[in-house]
Amino acid sequence: MSPRFSLIVLSYQSGAYLERCIEALLAQTTDDFEILLADNASTDGAPEAVVAKFPQVRLIQNGGNLGFAAGNNAAVRFAKGEWLGFINPDVFVHAHWLSEMAQAIQDYPHTHIFTSLQLDPQDQGVLDGAGDGMSFFGFPFRMGYRAARPAHIPISEVFSPCGAAFVIKRSLFEALGGFYERFFMYCEDADLGYRARLRRERTLLIPQARVDHIGSATLGARSDFALFHGYRNRLWLFVKNTPASVLWLMLLPHLLFSLSGALKDVLKGRGPVVGRALREAVMGLGAVMRDRHQLQSTRLLRSTDLLSQFSWDLRLILRRGLDLRSPK
Repeated sequence: MSPRFSLIVLSYQSGAYLERCIEALLAQTTDDFEILLADNASTDGAPEAVVAKFPQVRLIQNGGNLGFAAGNNAAVRFAKGEWLGFINPDVFVHAHWLSEMAQAIQDYPHTHIFTSLQLDPQDQGVLDGAGDGMSFFGFPFRMGYRAARPAHIPISEVFSPCGAAFVIKRSLFEALGGFYERFFMYCEDADLGYRARLRRERTLLIPQARVDHIGSATLGARSDFALFHGYRNRLWLFVKNTPASVLWLMLLPHLLFSLSGALKDVLKGRGPVVGRALREAVMGLGAVMRDRHQLQSTRLLRSTDLLSQFSWDLRLILRRGLDLRSPK
């Protein structure tokens, strides 16, 4: 009999945290799941050590560093569950995380994406994130990042899940075509949630499904690698997913905020990285536009409904505040 959940951990040089991540998954209060550990050709020996210690974990060798998108997509082909859970190796789920997700699935049968409440491992009173929002100028942002944890957060609708820890129904994931592999890394979660939105799907934040998240443990939040992929993928995300009428409305503010951020990074000495990212973003627009055509031809959501799901308060966006919507 197949498990209900397939929990997928994608590792790459994740030895500092990987064993703790897997131990937390194995400590869940429900047991209707399998764990797939997909590895992108790590050389630290951590995946092999984890599987030797926990033989119930299935190791999938991707054979190379495929990045987040293709690496997870490859792992899904081996999954047996009706629901897929994606957990970063620097995430440590709380004991009731999966049972809370299972309860949410039961309570909201027409919803097919659920995201976690992320906490600072060193201070449970500080949020690491509460789902992702989408700004009115086309920038995704992690809501609640580094904010004080409110006394009460209700189950809420958010624009998209945070890729650190979320669950999605397998049939929807496959219908969406999985993660967008042109990205390699960064923005895949926002892109997946955006594409789901265009199909009239939604994402719910389940605040009782809690995880501790270290964040950027392997690559660094502001490394050249992260900066490059952030600039490039953010433009591709905006161009590919945004319907034409909305895109033209948002284009000027998108360009202004992009150039403002680029100028700040140039003044910090990061000009070569920014220039390379923007150059590759423009050079890759042809392929992205072809993907856009296919996506927009199957869009179900009206442009006016999409506009209502963006975050419009600039102060909230810049402070990464909580723009939570009551689920209907």
